[in-house]
Amino acid sequence: MNTLLNQLDKIFKSVFEDNKIQVELTTSAKDIGQWNSLNHVLLISEIEKEFEISFELDEMIGFKDVGDIIKAIQSKKK
Repeated sequence: MNTLLNQLDKIFKSVFEDNKIQVELTTSAKDIGQWNSLNHVLLISEIEKEFEISFELDEMIGFKDVGDIIKAIQSKKK
């Protein structure tokens, strides 16, 4: 999981153009000021590209924090 978290950390820094972001399992939109609906779509798109997966709309809407994203990635990479 640590590897996934590190990969997501890089994606978050790139999408939000902020190298100060420290992504943890509990990181959510309320923790990152630039995490709005548009950036959420960009973030998910970059995650899908990086991991060569595709999320369903209901999954994307249901992500409450980075931990939820990691669980979804793990379930798709099995």
